[in-house]
Amino acid sequence: MSIARRLLNGYRSIQYKVAGRKKNGVLVPGVLCSHEPFEESINHGDVVHPCVRFIEEGFLGHKWWMVYTPYYAANDKTENPILCYSNSKEPEPPVNWHVFCQVQGQPEIGYNSDPTLLYDNESLFVIWRENLTPRCEDAGYIRACFAARVQADGMGQAFGPLVGTNDFEEDPEVSPTFFKSKGGIYKCYAMHLKFHSEFISKLPSLIRKPVSTVASILDLLGFWSQQKSYGIAQWDSNELAVLFNYNRTVQFTNCNFLYRPWHMDFFEWEDKLYAIVQTNQCNADVCLAVSEDGINFRFYKKPLMTNATCGKMGIYKPTGGVIDGFFYLYYTAQNIDNRKLNKMYMTKIEFCKVIKQIQ
Repeated sequence: MSIARRLLNGYRSIQYKVAGRKKNGVLVPGVLCSHEPFEESINHGDVVHPCVRFIEEGFLGHKWWMVYTPYYAANDKTENPILCYSNSKEPEPPVNWHVFCQVQGQPEIGYNSDPTLLYDNESLFVIWRENLTPRCEDAGYIRACFAARVQADGMGQAFGPLVGTNDFEEDPEVSPTFFKSKGGIYKCYAMHLKFHSEFISKLPSLIRKPVSTVASILDLLGFWSQQKSYGIAQWDSNELAVLFNYNRTVQFTNCNFLYRPWHMDFFEWEDKLYAIVQTNQCNADVCLAVSEDGINFRFYKKPLMTNATCGKMGIYKPTGGVIDGFFYLYYTAQNIDNRKLNKMYMTKIEFCKVIKQIQ
């Protein structure tokens, strides 16, 4: 370990104690997952931003489905959604996955990101976010989410946009989750983020570079960041294949001030809605937040997973849920000796025990 890394770790240990940020999570490290190779010469088998769903009645003969994107060496040109299934028919979260198809290839310009799954009326849909693509431009957006139905022979015709933004720096549809409420209303909950400081971006180029460097150092130390996380943007619609209405953005409560929530996934259990949250873009923990009313979300005190707990680096967007009282969590992370490659891990535990430990 380099001297700089040792100093940073020592600094963060003190900072965490002052801020009340826990170093360790309550779950045990996950089991490494595997999947069939797909364009591995390009993406090196990288897995990031997974969305895993269990379909009780099954779909096309499989109960477990996952969509993910490669993101090897942070190259957004490889970030094209891939749909997978598992042959496991029991409610046991699988660790081995088979490729069904690529959802979308690399666009001419721009890039894909943030895929998610929605099962509705015996149909499975993949929804993904596009950034600066021709499809976005044709729809009049800078970034937007599009969808397609999964068919036996692959993906159906793409439709949308469902949600989108015309602001280059502020985006209320990052890492979206789509679900259907008990009242039959389609919901989209997404992270509402601002990517860069408008003040810094308008500085002359000679000044902007050193100022940006200082901002990056301040961000690394947890003092200040160009990025702003405003909370959960909430959208709804009476139909899936139309433009959703933006309702509100709600801040998390009981959120540690060192956290700037970046990505998330949602699941329902016993009339409550839960958010599994990646707490920062970098140096993230995985935390759980709960909503009693389906609108406002409160963080639990302790994290589910941290870098220290899993012995990895670069924890990224988690996904999970509860089946038969057991909570399962999938997350991606990097080995310290290869920060270019993201791998996926799965861990599970009785949900009642999770809640007891993170209270």
